[in-house]
Amino acid sequence: MKLRRRMMMTAAAALLIAIGALLPITHKNSGTAWSSGTSERAAGAARPHTEEPAARASASALASGKAEAAQPVVYLTFDDGPSKWTPQVLDILAKERVKATFFVLGQEAERREQTVKRIVREGHALGNHTYNHRYDALYRDFEGFWRQARQTDAILERIAGKPVSLLRAPGGTYGNFDAHYFELLEQAGYRIADWNVDSGDSKRRNVPASEIVKTVKAGKLSREVTVLLHDGTGHGESVKALPAIIAYYKAKGYRFAVLDGEAKLVTFRIGPDKWQRTWTEAALARAEQLVGQRSGAWRPLRDWLRDKGTVAWDALRKEAVVRVGGETLRLVPGEDKHVRVYGALHTGGGSLAFRLVGERIFVAAA
Repeated sequence: MKLRRRMMMTAAAALLIAIGALLPITHKNSGTAWSSGTSERAAGAARPHTEEPAARASASALASGKAEAAQPVVYLTFDDGPSKWTPQVLDILAKERVKATFFVLGQEAERREQTVKRIVREGHALGNHTYNHRYDALYRDFEGFWRQARQTDAILERIAGKPVSLLRAPGGTYGNFDAHYFELLEQAGYRIADWNVDSGDSKRRNVPASEIVKTVKAGKLSREVTVLLHDGTGHGESVKALPAIIAYYKAKGYRFAVLDGEAKLVTFRIGPDKWQRTWTEAALARAEQLVGQRSGAWRPLRDWLRDKGTVAWDALRKEAVVRVGGETLRLVPGEDKHVRVYGALHTGGGSLAFRLVGERIFVAAA
């Protein structure tokens, strides 16, 4: 059965998992590169994946024309809003000339549409944080998560006037997402973002601002830092802590940015499943059907090749070999998380786009 085959992955498929999540390219000629989308994951690890810490940018580097390239970057992210505190957060960000990313709840966005519009108008990024943040509804089965994500999609697109692909799982992905959650959501085009510095502002009620600042300062100074903060109900202390947090990263030589398409997203490694879901073949087929409604033309490579040709993994060369008629296409993943395409397929004058989602290659014909 398809599910059984998928769960009993070969060594070659396991290699593809380690490559990364979402690597989009458009193929027209040989030598086209796939650019990396999200960070790699390995099942069973008990900590988030972050990059190795880089040396702090020197004063001379910051003063040179290469300052932005040399400068480390911090992404301030706010979950669970908008609330009555969000306008105060926006006021501080405007005063400090700092941009941030807001992962909003659908039900709160409906209540505070003008605040969501202000977030977008002032140049901040908007992300989907599901509709109501209720763990049981989100993680007992994939369809529950999917319904809330899609409901929030519609709300945010109506308010912001454009689709939102950035998504953060309530509570983070560790222990909540299994491999199928990652694969299905990435297949649908979502960009999943966790964090590598937790401010600790939600570990209990009314965490004082001084403790929040101290916790942030104790976080690792990586080359790219994604800070978890909250602007939802009950987080007035987070607002009080924000100016000191901004001052801290400015003093360390960081620039501030939003989690846009250029940002390298942090995702946690897959951990033990808190929810003990059972994926039957029927449940997986249903989930893939739902995802297909959003992902459009993207199809698993093997499905696309059915009645057209074949694909095989060459373990010696570490490449996927696609054969259609007398034509051959080689998909070569590199250690730098890029994949190059060699050869060509006749597509009637159109082009092919490829991407990796979890352990599988997807293709879209244009």
